[in-house]
Amino acid sequence: MTSNLTGSTVTQSGPPNAYAVDLGSTNPSNGENITYRFTAARRVERKHHDDRTTSTNPGPNQFAIGATSDMTASNLQAALAAAVGKLADTSLAAASAMAAANDFFGNPPQRVAGSPLTSATGFVAGTAADTVSWYIGESGTDPARGTATAQVDPSISVSYGVRAEEQGIRWVVQNVAALAAMTFSQSDPNAAARSMALDQRVATALDVPPGTQKVEDIEAELAGAQVTLAAGDRSPHSDQEHAGRHVGQIEGISNEDVASKIMALQTSLQASMQTTSLLFKTSLVNYI
Repeated sequence: MTSNLTGSTVTQSGPPNAYAVDLGSTNPSNGENITYRFTAARRVERKHHDDRTTSTNPGPNQFAIGATSDMTASNLQAALAAAVGKLADTSLAAASAMAAANDFFGNPPQRVAGSPLTSATGFVAGTAADTVSWYIGESGTDPARGTATAQVDPSISVSYGVRAEEQGIRWVVQNVAALAAMTFSQSDPNAAARSMALDQRVATALDVPPGTQKVEDIEAELAGAQVTLAAGDRSPHSDQEHAGRHVGQIEGISNEDVASKIMALQTSLQASMQTTSLLFKTSLVNYI
């Protein structure tokens, strides 16, 4: 919080951070301002309140100078309450939804720490004993594709494993969850602004930078496995040669089973990509 209002004094206390402004006995001059900066979920939101002595009906981010500094302080308080209330119900609510989704889908998930919970500001890693985890499958450091392999012929094998916690998959699920967690009502005057703020954040999040895994990358790798599998089916080796080379090394998995599993995975991933594309088109009207 910063102020260039004539005669004003700003004080800070906390934690949590609290700021107060004393306008003193002198009214500020027209055009001077006080600035509040709000940091939430790694984003900084700003609100400015400029005074206008010539207006009896101050607009957004404005407060009127009263006959006395006490009246001016009351006008500032009312303008600030309205502006912060709208900010909390739009941009900050959207930022909080994104942060909550990131905490829930993290590994490990994060939960609020401290008592009472209504005023707690810290976080602690959740455990299976106190926190619901969205993924409870195998979490290895080896490549996910290597978790399931099949021998196609004596010299060719395919890897087609997938982990739901892979970044490309988790990122889509996480952002869909952020959208699903928000509620909108046609009677809510802030619903449109809140929806727009959330849409912008989700769109930015889904537009991952180069080098970061996407759902399309996983599908491409599975498509490569499917091509390899199809090539193996056309191998010139006879069934007798194939059996002779692999006596005692039978995997117990048929090419048809592997192909069907890969096709099922591709179908699921295609559905995820379609969901991703729809997220970019999300609007309050479409949502409702």
